[in-house]
Amino acid sequence: MILRLTPNHVALLRQETRRVYPIEACALLFGHLNETKTVVRRVFPVPNRLESASRFEVDPETFVRLNEEAEADGMSFVGLFHSHAAPATPSPTDLKFMKLWGTTIWLILSTITDDIAAFQIVEGNLSSLAIEVDD
Repeated sequence: MILRLTPNHVALLRQETRRVYPIEACALLFGHLNETKTVVRRVFPVPNRLESASRFEVDPETFVRLNEEAEADGMSFVGLFHSHAAPATPSPTDLKFMKLWGTTIWLILSTITDDIAAFQIVEGNLSSLAIEVDD
């Protein structure tokens, strides 16, 4: 599976991560997906309700509102973004919640290395996604 982002998406996520640091940044990703590629069309930074440096939570009402707006524009919810003050890999807490979100993509940005990586649970196993950054 490939996750496709634009340079502007990546810049926005890095900017949001720096803006809220040391709190974990988070965002919702909307776009189009098929069996081989997910193309992100919109990135919505959202507040981390936990205001935590090690965990994140998105307000459910915000999620529903943004999801409805995206669906009205022909897009689907495709993923969650958050930052880590650690390597860009899912934490044990992330893995627990990833299992609840099905095949939703989890995009993680490391505040230590500035690396960005994408993951999803496929058939019960953690899978890493290739990331393409292209207009």
